[in-house]
Amino acid sequence: MTDEQLEKIAYLNRAFHADNKIKALEATRKQNKSIAERCTASYENSGGSSGSHDNSQERILHQICDDDMKITQMFHDLVECRRDIQNAIACVQNDELETILNMRYLAYMSVQQIADELHYDKRTILRKHLKAIDQIAIKSCH
Repeated sequence: MTDEQLEKIAYLNRAFHADNKIKALEATRKQNKSIAERCTASYENSGGSSGSHDNSQERILHQICDDDMKITQMFHDLVECRRDIQNAIACVQNDELETILNMRYLAYMSVQQIADELHYDKRTILRKHLKAIDQIAIKSCH
């Protein structure tokens, strides 16, 4: 593969990677919620420090809130990323090639899954995929 093809593939894979980052953060948030449910709040204020600084449940709840805001922003970014990818794919002037790119980069299907779905040999899908990649205009990738 050429550097230009690799660059285009990396551009098209952005949604997949963004989606995986969201899933990882959601898993972290789920773990933090589980910890918060097991944790007991401390409302005592012994000494000169603020009780909120010693309250592990409160810290976890703040982390969950921060995670929620990050996830919301990441979802907005993912939607925009997918829109950019859809626009780049739409520039391919061949319905079959466009379908292969949509299946690969927006439905996150493997080459084998696409081959099975379209009733082609895996090598045929790989060949058509590269042909489709070549039709993506690099200017639409930035």
